[in-house]
Amino acid sequence: MAHITGLATAVPAHRHAQQAIFRMLYSQAPQAAKVEAIFRRSAIAHRHTVLPDLDFVARNPGTQARNDVYVQEAHKLAAEAVRRCLERAGARPESIDSLVVVSCTGYEIPGLDLTLAKAFGMRADLRRSCILGMGCYAAFPGLARAKDAVLARRGRALMVAVELCSLHYQLDPSPDSVVSSALFADGAAAALLESEGSLELLDAETLTHYDTVDHMAFSMTDNGFRMHLSSYVPTVLATNVAGLLEGLLARNGLRQDQIRHWGIHPGGRKILDHLQQVLGLSDAQLASSRRVLRDYGNMSSPTVLFVLEDLLASSEPQAGDHAILMAFGPGLTMEACLLRWHAPQGVPQGLDS
Repeated sequence: MAHITGLATAVPAHRHAQQAIFRMLYSQAPQAAKVEAIFRRSAIAHRHTVLPDLDFVARNPGTQARNDVYVQEAHKLAAEAVRRCLERAGARPESIDSLVVVSCTGYEIPGLDLTLAKAFGMRADLRRSCILGMGCYAAFPGLARAKDAVLARRGRALMVAVELCSLHYQLDPSPDSVVSSALFADGAAAALLESEGSLELLDAETLTHYDTVDHMAFSMTDNGFRMHLSSYVPTVLATNVAGLLEGLLARNGLRQDQIRHWGIHPGGRKILDHLQQVLGLSDAQLASSRRVLRDYGNMSSPTVLFVLEDLLASSEPQAGDHAILMAFGPGLTMEACLLRWHAPQGVPQGLDS
C-alpha cells in the first residue's frame, strides 16, 4: 500500500486582491465594465503571484522573458513546499528514493527535478521523473507515479507540483484571456508517500472524452501561453462525473453516500456549482474547495493538494473515513482518487501542522 505521510503547500509573498488584478490588467480595456463583472463573479478574493505588481505583464513580454522568470522563481517556490513537507513529516532529504516533479507553466533543462535534488542534497541514485504539460489534473498522475515507486521499492517518494500561471496573463480583452486572468494564480505543493501511514492512497480513476479535446487547451505563442476555456466545460464535467466515479466506487465496494469527505479542484465557481448540484453534495462538503478558490484562485496542478490540506485541517477525518479528490484539465480529462484513513487520530504524521 502507499500512504500520504507528509503534505505542505507554498505561495509567493505577493498577494493581490482580485479587483487590484483587474485594475492592473484591464481597467483601460474596451468594455472594462464587462471585464470587471467577470472578475467579480469569480468567487475569488485574493491570489498570489511571483510578480510584485503586474507591470511585467503589462509590457507584454515575449515567451523567453516569461520563461526566464519561471526558471528563477519556480525553483524557489517548489523548494519551499518541499522543505515544509519534509520538515512536517520528519524526513531527511537523503531518505527520499524517488522524486516526481509536476509543472506546465515553464520549461528548463536541466529541470526542477535535478535542481531540487541538488539543492536538498538528495542521493545520487535518486530516481527522478517529470510530468509536464498536463495542466490542472497533473497532481494525479504525479501521485500515481509516486505510488508506483513506493510499491516497487518500498521506499519514500516525494511529489512536488509548481505552477506560475501569472506569468502568462494576457492583456487582450478576448473572453479566453479575461477568464484565464480572472482565475489563475501561482502556488506549489509537495506530498510525501510511503508504504506505511494513516492516509492511504487507495485507488484512482481517469476519464477522457476525446471529442472535447478542444474545450480546454494551453497553446504556446510568441508572448507566453494562451488558455482556451470553452463555456461548455462546467456542463461537460457535470454530465460525465457520474461515469468517472461509478467504477471507482464499485470496485472498492462503496456507494457515494459513504464518502464523507470531498476535495474537488476549484477550476472555477461555475464548475463547483455544477458539480455540487449533480453530485448532491452539501455546502460543508464543498467548503474546502470554495475556501481555496476564494483565498488562492486556481493554481493549476497543485490546487487540489491545497484543497486536501484544508480538508485535513478543517474536517477532522476519522479512521475508516473515505475521501474522493477530483481534478479536471486539458482533454477534457477528469481524474479522481480515493483515500482512506486508518489511524484513529485521522491525520497522518506531518499533516497536522
